[in-house]
Amino acid sequence: MCKTSRLLWILTAFVLILGVKQCANTQLNSATQGNNRKSSQSIHHEEYSADLHLEMLLLELAAKMDYGHCYVVLFDEVYESVLNAAFFRQIHRAARYIVKIEQDEDTFNPRPSLKCILESTKKAGCGGYILLMANGIQMARLLRFGDDTRIIDTRARYIMMHNYRLFVPQLHYIWKRIVNVLFVRQLRDRRARLYKSGNDKFAPVYELSTVPFPMQIKGVFYSKILNFWQGGKFRLANSTFFDDKTKDLRRQEMRVVVLEHTPAVFKSATTSVAIPSSHTNDSDFSNNASAHQLTLSRTQSRSNYYGLEIELLKAISNAMHFQMVFYETSDADTERWGRLGGNGTLTGIIKEMQEGKADFALADLHHTEYNLGFMDLSVPYNTECLTFLTPEALSDNSWKTLILPFNGEMWAGVLLSLFAVGFVFYAFSNTLMYIHQHERGYRPEHDLLQRHRNRKGKEKRNFWTRFRKNRDRTNTPRKSKLIGRLKWLRHKKPKTNMSKSSAYDRNKLKKLRMIPFKRQPEPWHDPLPANDMFDTFSDCIIYTYSMLLLVSLPRIPEKWPLRMLTGWYWVYCVLVVVAYRASFTAILANPIPRVTIDTLQDLAESSVRCGAWGEQNRLFFQMAQDQYSQTIGAKLEHAPNHNEAVEKVSEGLYAYYENIYSLRQLRSTRKSEKARQTLHIMQECAVHMPISIGLGKNSPLKHQVDLYVRALIEGGLTRKWLSDAIEQFQSNVEIPPQEAIIDLKKMYAGIVALCFGYVIALFAFVVEKIYWRYYIENNPAFDKYLHGIVFRGRR
Repeated sequence: MCKTSRLLWILTAFVLILGVKQCANTQLNSATQGNNRKSSQSIHHEEYSADLHLEMLLLELAAKMDYGHCYVVLFDEVYESVLNAAFFRQIHRAARYIVKIEQDEDTFNPRPSLKCILESTKKAGCGGYILLMANGIQMARLLRFGDDTRIIDTRARYIMMHNYRLFVPQLHYIWKRIVNVLFVRQLRDRRARLYKSGNDKFAPVYELSTVPFPMQIKGVFYSKILNFWQGGKFRLANSTFFDDKTKDLRRQEMRVVVLEHTPAVFKSATTSVAIPSSHTNDSDFSNNASAHQLTLSRTQSRSNYYGLEIELLKAISNAMHFQMVFYETSDADTERWGRLGGNGTLTGIIKEMQEGKADFALADLHHTEYNLGFMDLSVPYNTECLTFLTPEALSDNSWKTLILPFNGEMWAGVLLSLFAVGFVFYAFSNTLMYIHQHERGYRPEHDLLQRHRNRKGKEKRNFWTRFRKNRDRTNTPRKSKLIGRLKWLRHKKPKTNMSKSSAYDRNKLKKLRMIPFKRQPEPWHDPLPANDMFDTFSDCIIYTYSMLLLVSLPRIPEKWPLRMLTGWYWVYCVLVVVAYRASFTAILANPIPRVTIDTLQDLAESSVRCGAWGEQNRLFFQMAQDQYSQTIGAKLEHAPNHNEAVEKVSEGLYAYYENIYSLRQLRSTRKSEKARQTLHIMQECAVHMPISIGLGKNSPLKHQVDLYVRALIEGGLTRKWLSDAIEQFQSNVEIPPQEAIIDLKKMYAGIVALCFGYVIALFAFVVEKIYWRYYIENNPAFDKYLHGIVFRGRR
């Protein structure tokens, strides 16, 4: 009985224990669920309040940011809830580009759609960027991509979320270029969890900071705190978050890489400047060598620079309040502006600017796309004429002085008229001889006989007239008998005294080769007129030549047609000789014309090679539109040393490409006077190139520098500094030979003409001797005692 009751009590206690435990578990579960429900509600309320406050803060900051006519919003899914419709309704005053960045997006190599949107924002000129990205790595890669490709305007105004991954040393160069930025960071505060609606005391706090520009970032990045924001209010009175930081640089040092080049930068003699060092007792050194080493360690060589760009940058530094530290690259003498190697390596100035080691570059930089790929360029402050230094013709053309008064067409006309007039005179003379050939058979005795016969005939005619008159009167029948008698007398042949033995056949006499007898003409025996002066062709040529040289004729032609022709030919000769003398006098009085290359066409057609600095100049000519520039680009080669290039030009084998001021300086520094005379600057400019000051890539100073450069140009200071820079060699111009001085070189033409006459005379003498020896003496009728008679007989 006791045992049974004991078991019952045990079972009852066990059931009661299980029930109590189950009730406890039920109460615990209900309590836990309630606590979880309360905690989730509080977290959701906290997130909602944070997004709401961030939205309010962004609206206030966007209102203070002068973003122009459009802005860009880049966000990810973490901050997607902030950008709701109410947010954009309140900033609807401008156009906007809204881009969502995916979680797996590679922002350093973005997708084509994202790249296209960023390019559109750059072309549109959006002045504001809002970057709401929680992933700091994505944001850093996006900023690097925008800086390298310039697809993002680094001089715009930025609002971005604070992230420690953005401030690593590898990204410090970014914050030297993006200075108008505002970082937003929510501060952690445990009291913010107790925030309730309407209680701003425990609202989240946001820190607003920016880049400490113009302070230099050294080692660790420290942002500059501007203000705090909580509950829709700023804690500090300062509300200017996007003021221009480039107006006053607060005496910061700016590294300026320079290159000596006319007229931008000149370099004076190097001087040694003492540098103060720590206190050192010279007695610690035991010998003079150690003391000398100490002296060298306390001195530093310094070069003084001056020129157009130096003065220009000095004026800008005074306005913007910064200090300049000039230096040259280690390879300035050989690499100069620098080149891009085959493996992508850079040298010279473009290397310094690409790597961000210099803030400014003064090197007479051309405002071209090639230079813009490595740095920023200010607005052009000057336009230079780029042309070639070409050689002049070294050969002297003084021997052509006699033929220079007339050109080729004029000489051809004069010579043609000279030969033609000789033929005309000869033709006129022979024509007149043919017309009056009966006069050559004129004999005075025959003339007397004829006149006697004419007189007898006249008497007979008078007799018959009288006879007819008398016959008519007397009517005598003796008329027929008398007429028959007279006819018989008329036809009666005269008797000749020549005997048959003395009669010779004239045809047989003509066949005999006899030498006729030549007697001297006598006026009373041989009244035939002598030959006229233009009867032979040789006389016509000689006399017409002499008339052209204004040599008087030995006598006047006898025939009137020849006299008239001679008179008009004299008029022609006078006009030709007067024109020749006037032109010849002008040539002797004026300097010798120079044979130079003054156009791109002349240079392209010449055989001289061309040289210029760098690959960019060769590409400039090869990409030109005209054919002559392309021809020059094909034969253009790299000229690393300008002095060696000028020496090649003086040798007549080269043409060097530079600006006109540098070419004048190079010509003025030649020691040889002959070299200075043979160096000619081409008159035609290949291109009028704008010149600018170089700034660091994506430099925030560009806008302010452009303002001051324009002001200096409008004030005329750049022109004044240019004239000062080129004053020492501006007067170096090409001096032509002195005028109105006749020297031996100008009279080479007379000596050449005299020598030419001697040669022709000697040649004629040799030809005449050969003709006499091999033709006249070999004739069977030749008689050495009667040379003149035989020679005339052969004529």
